[in-house]
Amino acid sequence: MFTIIRHPVERAASLFYFIQDTQWKQPITKNDQFADISIENFYKGGFAENNWMTRFLTNELTKGELTDDDLLVAKEVLKKKCLIGLLEEKAETFDRIEKYFGWKPKNSSEQECLEKKLEWAWPMKHRHYNIEEGTDAWYLIANQNKLDLQLYQYAKELFQKQAELFERKKVG
Repeated sequence: MFTIIRHPVERAASLFYFIQDTQWKQPITKNDQFADISIENFYKGGFAENNWMTRFLTNELTKGELTDDDLLVAKEVLKKKCLIGLLEEKAETFDRIEKYFGWKPKNSSEQECLEKKLEWAWPMKHRHYNIEEGTDAWYLIANQNKLDLQLYQYAKELFQKQAELFERKKVG
């Protein structure tokens, strides 16, 4: 199994803006409470999910507060079950996935599709404001995702360690 992990603050902000634009502001699914709310007020109001990746990996989606034990379980799942990819290292990630699973584009159309994905040119790409580190919004989101931030740092370490798997394959 593989996973591609994104920085938790970026992931949460992207989700917020995507849902706001595609659901809360749309006539059929409009939600007056959230259609024009700022991301800061959304988090201050306690509406945001938290530690989504840790919850997902531990199957604790509805649990109240997560614990350090939950983080340890999530780390173990990543370590033992996943080929780690990082969104900010997308080219290297896709290269590793191809090598690990023996996947190769079969024709020029598939190669072109892959190249578009690597260059961020896909139709569902949602453009939104960046949340700059050090801003109120960044701190509000980070505060709700403390375990995911730790898990993300651990995933980056695993990504570096797993590089050795591919270096040995090149040599051998």
